[in-house]
Amino acid sequence: MAQRDRPQTLLGAEFPALEKVPPEARVFGFWDQAALWFGAASLPAAWYYGALMAGWTGLPGAFLLIFVVSTLTFVPWAFLGRIAAKTGACSMAMVRPTFGLRGSALPSVFYLIFGFGWGAVNVFLGGIAMSYILKGVFGWPAFLEPGYAPAMVPSLLLVCLLQGIFAVAGYRWIRWMEWLATAALLGLGVFQTVLVLRAWQAGQLFAWAPPAGGLTTSIGPFTYALTFALLVDLLVAYNWTWEFIGDFSRFATTPAAGTWGPFVGANVAQYWWFSVGALGVAHLALTTGKYRPELSDPSTTTTQLGFGWIAYLVILAATVATNAGNIYASALGISNMLQGRGPAFRLLLGLSALGIVPLALLPLLVPQFVGFYIFWLDFLGAIVIPLWTIALVDYFLVKRERYTDDLFRREGGLYWYRDGWNWPAVVSLLLGTGVYWVVAFGVPRLREALTATLPTVVVASVVYFLWARRREAAR
Repeated sequence: MAQRDRPQTLLGAEFPALEKVPPEARVFGFWDQAALWFGAASLPAAWYYGALMAGWTGLPGAFLLIFVVSTLTFVPWAFLGRIAAKTGACSMAMVRPTFGLRGSALPSVFYLIFGFGWGAVNVFLGGIAMSYILKGVFGWPAFLEPGYAPAMVPSLLLVCLLQGIFAVAGYRWIRWMEWLATAALLGLGVFQTVLVLRAWQAGQLFAWAPPAGGLTTSIGPFTYALTFALLVDLLVAYNWTWEFIGDFSRFATTPAAGTWGPFVGANVAQYWWFSVGALGVAHLALTTGKYRPELSDPSTTTTQLGFGWIAYLVILAATVATNAGNIYASALGISNMLQGRGPAFRLLLGLSALGIVPLALLPLLVPQFVGFYIFWLDFLGAIVIPLWTIALVDYFLVKRERYTDDLFRREGGLYWYRDGWNWPAVVSLLLGTGVYWVVAFGVPRLREALTATLPTVVVASVVYFLWARRREAAR
């Protein structure tokens, strides 16, 4: 597809969903990709999830999940980056050969759910850091202090404003923001870890165990107990909803950089920050006598460890850098749904930034943030696990890494299928989502034995592979 001439400005050129990134714009080398994903994965939600993992069997169980299970789940995710790097397509464009040029609107809708939903969760956790900053300036109550909810509103709005500015600036500025956040977070993480280990010997931390029966929480009719199977499901959902891997791997200098740069950067970040969250909640449990993961967000933890403004600013910068990527990804999802028509891409970035604002206020209405967080990850898992499973099966097994530039067309070509829809993919996605929910909440004993992830992957991949191969042979 021919590239139209672009004026190069301070912000650089941007590429909407239906435009292939040309070679001269592929400026992200391996270390750029690794740094970007280290910065993206270094966010308050990682501390928080690390604390949840400690609720299974303490630190030994948490480290099994962090260093073994998380690493394995990132392997298929990294190969999504390979697809983007080889095709020059963003995440939503590269699924067009799988779902059809029009059918890709369905995963685009889900993509917006990922981007806006994670954006809202991250804003809330970043708003906690901002609440401590505003407490120092105005004396307002910080998170979980009496009367904190009204004071959280301006905190959340300020975070939304900052991340919107960087998102509209574009991918080049997001790249530099991630580098700065990475350097600052490394310093903060080293200091925090040293303080925790100095206050409590490693043996004491590893000897700590969560209360008998573990943590149980609920939201609406759903009740959750922190079992190994549940934590595996949530970990896959957490890792695979880094949906914008394709949006930045398309700028990779080589397919290897677009695949293994994100793999290394995201893994190293999550090894570090999951571990910090697990260590922090164990430290707080030993100090207070209570296991409360809702107090393990980095702002509350660093406050109890004696940190000050610098720590809050670093946490805030990490949130803004990550959410700028979420906003960028959401705008690309909208661009794909509009089939390249509609407003300019930077306007879509601004609209996406505004879309997160009302959602970021929702956690204030939920009495238990732990239950809200777990339900959100479970909801995402039901969508993202069959979605990316089908995309990987289509590219590597059905089409054998042979996608053409027809994927950037508005209509016609190899990926038009039946009026723009590839029904085997659509049906397999909906079927996989149904399987996840049935196993997760209808057959809890099966989930405890196999997880909801494994049956979902098997059903979605087998159904799609057999159906799609038969259809490809007929074509």
